Amino acid sequence: MKPLLFDLEITPTLGWTYGRYDTNVIRVEREPYIMCFSYKWLGESVKCVAQTDFKDYKKNPHDDLEVTKKLWELLNEAEIVIAHNAVGFDNKVANERFLVHRLGPPSPFKTIDTLQVARRYFKNGSNSLDNLCSKLELGSKSEDKHSNLWRDCIDGDTNAWKKMIRYCKNDTLLLEKLYKELTPYIKNHPNVANLTGKTEACPKCGSYEVQYRGYEHSSVATYHKIQCQSCGGWSRERMAEKVDKPYYVNC
Repeated sequence: MKPLLFDLEITPTLGWTYGRYDTNVIRVEREPYIMCFSYKWLGESVKCVAQTDFKDYKKNPHDDLEVTKKLWELLNEAEIVIAHNAVGFDNKVANERFLVHRLGPPSPFKTIDTLQVARRYFKNGSNSLDNLCSKLELGSKSEDKHSNLWRDCIDGDTNAWKKMIRYCKNDTLLLEKLYKELTPYIKNHPNVANLTGKTEACPKCGSYEVQYRGYEHSSVATYHKIQCQSCGGWSRERMAEKVDKPYYVNC
């Protein structure tokens, strides 16, 4: 079991308006669609799926069916999905395209939204992927921004597509770095140990490199406090009886 990280790039809505600011769209010519998406299984290489990868692209450059099918296959395989603004954007956009193309929902998966994590646990001036990664010295977004490329990509500019794919891949690479930094703070992280059957492992990253570090008491039970030496996260284990655990485990 490995988490899937991904990032979507979509087109704007094409419509008609009478004004340029704070105005109504009086007619929509074309709804947004997925231009490309990058993805990587945690710890593996990053890949990108774009409209230009498919033979029918030139025939119908605004049809994202094949890109959407590939996204559906990946989400259908994943048990944990990670994205920046997954809940507010990526997951909803994906579901809307699945609905349009009559693909049905993929197999259920758990979502980790790094934007929600940043908002919940920290006070940042900006919770954008670029700002967080720059602050933590993890890197920054590509100089060629989506906002500068989407129109040329829609027009079929090969060079613009290359830059868009590079931009999209970089976002997912940054996402993985940010996720690793945030992991120890995520209190509701899906229990990886349960998913993999490794009951003695860290529930956040699956590592066996853990230390028992004292006790935590509640009104109904006493727990061992456990810190992972790989990701730095804390967890706890309920004590059936008060038996001291070795300080170091698998270290």
